[in-house]
Amino acid sequence: MPVVRHHLRCLDCQNEASASLELSCAECGGLFEIEYPRLPEGGMRIPLTALPLGQGGTPTISFDWPDARRLRLELKLEHLSPTGSFKDRGAAMLVSAAWSAGSSAFVEDSSGNAGASLAAYAAAARMSAEIFVPADAPQAKQAQITAVGGNIHAVDGDREAVADAAEQYSRRQGIPYLSHNRSPYFSEGMKQAAEEIAEHGLPDAIVLPVGNGSLLIGLYRGFRELIQLDRIERMPRLYAIQSMNISPVAAAFRNHEPGDPQPTIADGIAVSKPPRLAQMLEAVRESGGTASVVSEIEIESARRTIAQRGLYVEPTSAVPLAALKRLQERNLIADDERVLVPLTGSGLKSPPIR
Repeated sequence: MPVVRHHLRCLDCQNEASASLELSCAECGGLFEIEYPRLPEGGMRIPLTALPLGQGGTPTISFDWPDARRLRLELKLEHLSPTGSFKDRGAAMLVSAAWSAGSSAFVEDSSGNAGASLAAYAAAARMSAEIFVPADAPQAKQAQITAVGGNIHAVDGDREAVADAAEQYSRRQGIPYLSHNRSPYFSEGMKQAAEEIAEHGLPDAIVLPVGNGSLLIGLYRGFRELIQLDRIERMPRLYAIQSMNISPVAAAFRNHEPGDPQPTIADGIAVSKPPRLAQMLEAVRESGGTASVVSEIEIESARRTIAQRGLYVEPTSAVPLAALKRLQERNLIADDERVLVPLTGSGLKSPPIR
């Protein structure tokens, strides 16, 4: 994908700003998205060259799923990324943006995978990474962060408390707060996945787990751009799946008030207040998809089933697999359709299956 000059545009007031690490609009406080002045010849646009650690290019395989045998199911093995999660695509771009801006250190908050990924790319860029995580984040993910040189700050409380602590530390220390959940560079790094999917043959639908929605937003932006380039004629329907214990996207999709968040084994999507909720809803609705939920029992069962078939993934990766039967029963996916599920994280980074 060619690097193209870019700027930032506020999603709320449409104010434009120069490319920077700023997370919110000075005029109204809204979040930014990246905009480009033109479409390049033949390729999608990216804001800058990302640090290379081998991210992207993950394989896609056909798979027979017991609860959805009539589907033409394919899995994109994002858990084979360098740090074991799909977050490497976004982390490479976000850390590259910080490095290009002259930063030697940054602050980030994460439930685990994004922190491990950002710490790894910080090591590649010879930068210091201060990573704030929930105190109960999986120990394997915390160990990975420290192994690659990240400095762990464990915080008691939910994800919002962790983010608040990270932002306060950033202000006190004078170190940039990157916030992969709020920065437009992170989801922009996910666009390449859309191109890879299209090159393999466009599915009818993509079913994916959703927390802060970077992959969902990145896929939507990527497919939209490929349509503008006349490289594809349509966009796959995008299905955002959450645990019913924490499901703000599914609730908002139905115009319901979200219930009080409850613990979930799918820690990678345990997000009760995603900052880019409006963009996530746009991606689902404009693609013709939907938002749905699955139970903790269904998640654990799906994780166990896929492990018994040779693929060891974390609970978050099993969330969309758990939803397939329900989506078919609701006639949201037809029996003969081609469906893609990204396996977002390695099981080696989460508690073992009991």
